Amino acid sequence: MKKVIMIVTNRYDPDVRVHKEAKYLVSRGFEVEILCWDRENEYINKAIEEMDGIKIRRFFPYAKYGTGIKQIKAYIKFILEIKKYLSKVEYSYLHCHDLDGVIAGYIGKSKKSKLIFDMHEFYEGLNSNNKNRRLIKWIVSVFQNKSKWIIYVNEVQTTRTSKKNHEKLIYLPNYPELSNYDMKYKAPDDKLRISYIGSVRQYNELKNLIDACKDMDDVLVAIHGMGVAYEKLKQIIGNYSNAILTGVFDFTQSSDLYCATDILYAVYPMDNIQNKLSYPVKFYEAIITKTPVIVSKGSVLEGFIAEHDIGFVVDGGNEEEIKDLVSYINNNKQILLEKVENLEKIQFNYSWEEVVKNLDVLYT
Repeated sequence: MKKVIMIVTNRYDPDVRVHKEAKYLVSRGFEVEILCWDRENEYINKAIEEMDGIKIRRFFPYAKYGTGIKQIKAYIKFILEIKKYLSKVEYSYLHCHDLDGVIAGYIGKSKKSKLIFDMHEFYEGLNSNNKNRRLIKWIVSVFQNKSKWIIYVNEVQTTRTSKKNHEKLIYLPNYPELSNYDMKYKAPDDKLRISYIGSVRQYNELKNLIDACKDMDDVLVAIHGMGVAYEKLKQIIGNYSNAILTGVFDFTQSSDLYCATDILYAVYPMDNIQNKLSYPVKFYEAIITKTPVIVSKGSVLEGFIAEHDIGFVVDGGNEEEIKDLVSYINNNKQILLEKVENLEKIQFNYSWEEVVKNLDVLYT
């Protein structure tokens, strides 16, 4: 049995995309172990765990997110700890997730193992400073050169990959698993239900939605998930009679959340190139569950929406524009039925069960 070691720099509770990849490899007969960094020591009593036949091994160099130099020191310690561990085990593949994961993996890898760089996003867009962006681009290029295979999630990433590395590229977008969605009918409700489902990061865009709908008694805004904007939203949510903030949910609950949703709100600030170029998993979840979606003006999703006529676009920074759009939809609900019909045409085109087979090229 060939062994795969994966590296992630989160606590793994679990990381859904990583877990989906690991499950597939286990189903193919590989032994999979995931090395992860629980930087805030929330799973200190679960240093070793097993999920779905996957072994999880956690490391605990302590540092809170966003603590600057302290976090860098803890990251270096994490690298040294996994390097020591890797020197004691045999494995054939070292599958590293994201840029910080591949840096850690390359430093600790054995000479015989195959290095895989799994690029979950477009890293150059995470900082608007041109000097920093050039540095990040160079670092990404260095580790692409050192990798046997490069996994990417959208076509823009290929335009920033050197031609000599194109033969290494494997396409693996983060489509949802059909098996997690039972395709229930939408639960009926007298109100128009607009939901945000996922990591709660964009305070301004979500507050603008809540404010835009505050005087619409026949509209319910539901925000499901946790993230950096959660606490700030929690402080104000009690001021609104038609908005709820539910907090953390397990990915297995997603199907039920979509069943109680008429429109998915997938709007992000457009001052970040990552947000402009991303196809978030929630977007594909909306397709699978036949849920019309509202996306940001200026995002790559706007073109997809226009091509397939499955939703709406709005400027998330403009409360009045959001209000006008929601009022229009609420007064013309038949338009949602038209969007649903269009969603039915592409409902099963974006499933994880099919696209994950692309891993077969590198795992032989």
